[in-house]
Amino acid sequence: MPKEELEKDKFSVIGKQVPRVDARAKVTGAATYVADIDRPDMLHAKLLHSPYAHANIKSINVEKALSLPGVATVLTYKDVPQIYYTSCGHPHPSDTPEDTLILSQRLRYRGDVVAAVAAETKEIAAAALDLIEVEYEVLPAYFTTEESLAEDAIEIHDGLKNICGQSDYEIGDVDAAMAEADYIVEDEFRTPIIAHCQLEPHTSLTELDSNGRLVMYLPTQVSSIMRERTALALGKKIRDIRVIRTTVGGGFGGKQEPVFEILNAALTIATSRPVRLELTREENISSTRTRHSSYIKLRTGIKKDGTMLAREMYAVNNTGAYASHGHNVLCNAASQFGLLYPTPNLKFTGITAYTNITIAGAMRAYGIPQYCFAMESHIDHLAAKLGMDPLDYRRKVMFKKDSPINIQHFSINTFGLPEVVEKCEKEINYWDFRSQPKSEGNIRRGLGMALSSYGQSCYPWSVEMSGARVMVNEDGSASLFIGSSEIGQGSDTTMQMIAAEALGVPVDWVQVISGDTDVCPFDVGAFASRQTYVSGHAVKKAALACKNQILDFVAEKYTINRSRLDIKEAAVIDVDRGEVVDELENVVMKMVYNIPEPTTICHDASYYPTDNVLTYGCTMAEVEVDMGTGQVEIKQLVASLDSGRLINPQAAMGQLIGGTIMSLGYGMSEQVIIDPETGAVLNDNLLDYKILSFADLPDIKAHFIETDEPSSAYGNKSMGEPPCIAPAVAIRNAIYDATGVAINDIPITPQRVYEGLNS
Repeated sequence: MPKEELEKDKFSVIGKQVPRVDARAKVTGAATYVADIDRPDMLHAKLLHSPYAHANIKSINVEKALSLPGVATVLTYKDVPQIYYTSCGHPHPSDTPEDTLILSQRLRYRGDVVAAVAAETKEIAAAALDLIEVEYEVLPAYFTTEESLAEDAIEIHDGLKNICGQSDYEIGDVDAAMAEADYIVEDEFRTPIIAHCQLEPHTSLTELDSNGRLVMYLPTQVSSIMRERTALALGKKIRDIRVIRTTVGGGFGGKQEPVFEILNAALTIATSRPVRLELTREENISSTRTRHSSYIKLRTGIKKDGTMLAREMYAVNNTGAYASHGHNVLCNAASQFGLLYPTPNLKFTGITAYTNITIAGAMRAYGIPQYCFAMESHIDHLAAKLGMDPLDYRRKVMFKKDSPINIQHFSINTFGLPEVVEKCEKEINYWDFRSQPKSEGNIRRGLGMALSSYGQSCYPWSVEMSGARVMVNEDGSASLFIGSSEIGQGSDTTMQMIAAEALGVPVDWVQVISGDTDVCPFDVGAFASRQTYVSGHAVKKAALACKNQILDFVAEKYTINRSRLDIKEAAVIDVDRGEVVDELENVVMKMVYNIPEPTTICHDASYYPTDNVLTYGCTMAEVEVDMGTGQVEIKQLVASLDSGRLINPQAAMGQLIGGTIMSLGYGMSEQVIIDPETGAVLNDNLLDYKILSFADLPDIKAHFIETDEPSSAYGNKSMGEPPCIAPAVAIRNAIYDATGVAINDIPITPQRVYEGLNS
């Protein structure tokens, strides 16, 4: 067990079980979501979506819709600025194509918006949609990357040849190394389109304040980016817009960019009235964002002893009708290619292609689940080729602390990969299972595993910065202003804990104000598992600046050597004597009313990381497969993460369990199904889109390997995304172990297993 675990007691708040700051509001129903906000003169918006996957609007007539009593306005592409932008607001300037308009004459998928209506009620707005007369010029449509990349395919976006982005690199000489290999193993894998399925669909409310300034109430992951993207698309200045983040009912990457929020703002500008847009569940699945579907081909050359000589990866992602985060997602996968299994010769080729289907964007772990499914399945195939146990083979070839990193700029300050593997091995009784019979009647038992690694933040690939402001009040309590986003992951609580620890006050003495662009410092937002790693640093810096100001004052006024002073439990103490010098409240009051030099205690801080480290994970799973039906039952699952120091153990466990559940759904049941004839989403509801229920879940044993990561505020590592990477492929590998059938496409449904068993 890492020795750093023994040092937990040195903290007053960090590592303790602290209730969420928003817990009471959420469990009592007092939390304010956008759908809860009403205005006396508020309008309701509805959207007319394209009935075709690819078409031009030849003509559009909205007069009948406008004449319907209660309709305030109808907007088409003729009524909004025609300024191209990319909805992906980070990095800045963006390297994704600026291919998006608020409304366009050209429609590129079945969810594209033809027109928007604002009316007195939802019902009137919906009725008005039926009165809009549109004549379409239907164009050829492509629903797979094979179709859109064909030589005779027309361009979905002019001048791009249906390629959103492409990249390649080679390290060493792959062809020469392959020629020296004893074995070359090739595999092809496919992963599906996945919907975010947040509890709260995309919703927005926009209005003009008393000065005519646009105010947007949004359940967003990226308040500052939403403001900047909206200003760009509407041709306004950033100062003309205020974004207030409301309670967020789930993000998972889907609320990391503007979808229809800018269009809603255009309705407010057109009517000078508040407008609320609430998407239906069907719209949320078919017309917002998804996880990219992918095709991945892997080729590895190995020696007879298992040594990897060369690896090659060719990948194609389907980004749908618009770029959104586009090729960045595939590039993130490419960044992991050489990390878990160091290989001297590597070659990567990747293409992100446009098609005429619903748009793919950011989703939890940003391309790594697709890559991990392919790579960890491939590792099991390599082990089988060598006649080695999958665990033994991974131990032989996996990254060691002194292994060279030949792709990206990561630092290995703390290294928990061997420990997470050992923890899973012990908890699931790995070798005991291997000694038992694998079959009983029609049932086959299997044990599978998978490893993962994931970075924290976007450093060094793009600007990565967070700001924080701490203001100490007259009673010694503090107000923390942060641009980071609480989206359900517990960020506000974690930042509250960091501020309280640094300042030396009880955690409930810190009030958190987050996500309001008028009062909170800039922060790029909640994504890339960056919040605690980056924003936490800024919070700590600002809180320590306040603390130092207070202690400097006490040292002078009380004539005590500054080095002897500290703040603990809201009291200034003399550390050497172990005595309370004064209560913090008294000291702050003296500072505020200090004649002739009264002062406030308020400090801003920003943090830009100059390091990036890896969170390692391991999942092992035991399954039983019915050879007659293809049914798979997960008997047990163990997940372990190299977490760094846990700031809030409750929140960390929630992330680990929640991410594991999401990964199981991704691997076992979830898939957005596209009609191959029309491009329509066929399962745009929660009856037909198969999310796992609690009744479907196995017993999950979750464990952390705590280390003290020196590059973070309090030894922590990322927790938001790493848990959702490995579990799906651990299940796949367990089925492979049980049956010998390699299922290289997910989700692994009973039908797919049955077909594999009988192929």
